[in-house]
Amino acid sequence: MNVIRPPALREGDEIRIVAPASAPDMNNLSKGISRLRKMGYRVTLGRNIKKLVQRNSLAAPPDRERMEELVNAFRDDNVKAIFCARGGGYGSIHILPLIDYDVIRDHPKIFLGYSDITALHLAINKMTGLVTFHGPMPASDPNEMAKPTYRHFLDILSGRSNDINPYTERVIKYIVSGRAEGRSMGTNLSVTASLIGTSYMPDPEGRILFVEDTGVTSGDVDRYFFSMKLAGMLPKFAGFVFGEFESIKDIEEPMPFVEDVIQIFMNEVQKPSLYGMPFGHGDDQMLIPLNSRIKISTDEPYLEMLEDVVD
Repeated sequence: MNVIRPPALREGDEIRIVAPASAPDMNNLSKGISRLRKMGYRVTLGRNIKKLVQRNSLAAPPDRERMEELVNAFRDDNVKAIFCARGGGYGSIHILPLIDYDVIRDHPKIFLGYSDITALHLAINKMTGLVTFHGPMPASDPNEMAKPTYRHFLDILSGRSNDINPYTERVIKYIVSGRAEGRSMGTNLSVTASLIGTSYMPDPEGRILFVEDTGVTSGDVDRYFFSMKLAGMLPKFAGFVFGEFESIKDIEEPMPFVEDVIQIFMNEVQKPSLYGMPFGHGDDQMLIPLNSRIKISTDEPYLEMLEDVVD
């Protein structure tokens, strides 16, 4: 399938905020909206957020309403970018079979989010070829949006920059040294594993897998990676980039560190693998173009974009 790049974001453009999964914290969302508006963007809200409908922590019941909020944002030609309000929680996977992917393909635009939104990234990348973006969300990361690095993110979305290494002072570890090039995919490990065997999982052949997670044990991480191994996926990736893992530490049985489990799998596949990049559920949240050609290296620069990600 041909890769589709969304139009670049310009000052004054309309950004639509949607909630395809769990409901956002409205106080944090207000902070995020205020910061986007101060940067010169027009911000509108999806129908479900405006209605403040919530059930079982989902932004709106039934699933079809959350799907329609998302698809209508793509269909609206006044909207130039779609930012998910938050990703934590659950619900994105429910709407995958309801989405009209032709609408997304015919109305490409910037789509941004992470965590549970990973299900939508994978499905949209696979079904439409659109380049999407892992990045800070208004209701989850209002403090991140106040950092100088956020202007750097906007420079990438506007086409003014191709540098995806905003945290130049951070030294990144590696597990297996080397360089690799490939089309990116990811990023939440548990959500990615949940799509194994479905029609919404992109072909991993030659791809760079970006991975992070939260609320997991090392046993969970082992299970997810072994599932990829059993499905024949793991050796097909060209390389791996690991972000932050917020693991559950209050457990009765002693368990290895998450990094130790990951190291076992990386030593087995022997593919270039970086560990500790600033993305996930921690304090730092880098922007990652997904379904875009990227080069990784265990020497600086650690990441390089090999093609434009917006038109």
